[in-house]
Amino acid sequence: MINNTASRKTLAAVLAVGMAAGLTGCGSTVAANTNDYFTNVSSILHTLQSNGSQQDAASSSTADAGNQLATPTDFTVDENGSYSFTGVEDAEYYLLYFCDPTATGDDDSYIYTSGPINANSSNTYSGNCADEFSYAFGSYLAKVYAFPDLTDKDHSMSKPATAEYSYSGNQSAPELNYYWNTFDGNMSIQVANLGTYEFEAYPDKVDITFTNTENSADVVALTMENVTPDNNQLDTDALTKGATYDVTAVATSNSGYVLNPTSDTTTVATGLLLGDSSLITDAYSYSDGFANNIFAWPRAYDGFDLENGGTAGYAPAMGGGKTEFVATPVSSVDGSYTYDLAAGNWTRSGKLELKADGTFTAELEGSGPVNSSEYGGSWGDNGDGTATISYDPSQLVIK
Repeated sequence: MINNTASRKTLAAVLAVGMAAGLTGCGSTVAANTNDYFTNVSSILHTLQSNGSQQDAASSSTADAGNQLATPTDFTVDENGSYSFTGVEDAEYYLLYFCDPTATGDDDSYIYTSGPINANSSNTYSGNCADEFSYAFGSYLAKVYAFPDLTDKDHSMSKPATAEYSYSGNQSAPELNYYWNTFDGNMSIQVANLGTYEFEAYPDKVDITFTNTENSADVVALTMENVTPDNNQLDTDALTKGATYDVTAVATSNSGYVLNPTSDTTTVATGLLLGDSSLITDAYSYSDGFANNIFAWPRAYDGFDLENGGTAGYAPAMGGGKTEFVATPVSSVDGSYTYDLAAGNWTRSGKLELKADGTFTAELEGSGPVNSSEYGGSWGDNGDGTATISYDPSQLVIK
């Protein structure tokens, strides 16, 4: 069996983009829970060429029906996702598909597909659908097709054997990223585990609670409604600057495929001091508005080495990953520090100046599509030879 998880899903998504104009689309119970249907939908006949040992799609779709391989028999998928079927004569391999329950035609769209299940001498086949591909909570029409060898011009693919399957499970507790902007007193919160919910069900809401550890009357309750990849952030200015909070979150789902409508409660943070320094989690996502969002400045960095320089922060990089901002010492006079500054592949020379009054200025010369820019903010001496640098987004100047 082929373990056809993320890599196969990616291939299906690529096929979907290239062939979307010619494909048959249909509604889906899965679509109500995830957007995976829309990103992976494709046509069974068009996907034949995506596997390594099959005849071309044209010959399969136009071959004389009398030359079709027999349909696999005894096809079942049980409540645990385990499948089994009996193969047919002259088949070289089989493909397993999950489709919308209404997709009963041979050329209807599919949602997920396995890799080739190669023929064997026993002519019986079994496994678990989860080992063939990852799939979301929902109801499906499972199909299995038999295919001849690539060089076999006398046979075409079979009609499908079908079985109904419904998949339910528990929703995961929410994971959150956040950014505390000390300059405007705003807290931004993002749901971090969207990739998990893609294969469960996006929450109908996530409730987030901030509880002041020194004042029980200071409780800020927030609700993020209808979480999706396009709606996964909220902002609040209701928190008290200088206060310390414990933060929790819980997700709620009304999906019929979710067995626990209320998730476990996540402890997002304990003893979170919203002080004079900005705070940001590593995976918090943001943009500074540079061309195609290919460059951004950091938001906050704790532990900058005043004497030796080094890392002065990280920012999201195009295509994932991080851009490191690196400072090289130049001089220090009366509590102020000057450094050369470099960042990523889209900038040239730059400068960082930590001033004695607790503010800083920074600049970078742009390169290629990224303009030159300036930034400012504040910094604080931690008393151990390091500093915390807080970048103020309102001071960004793109030249």
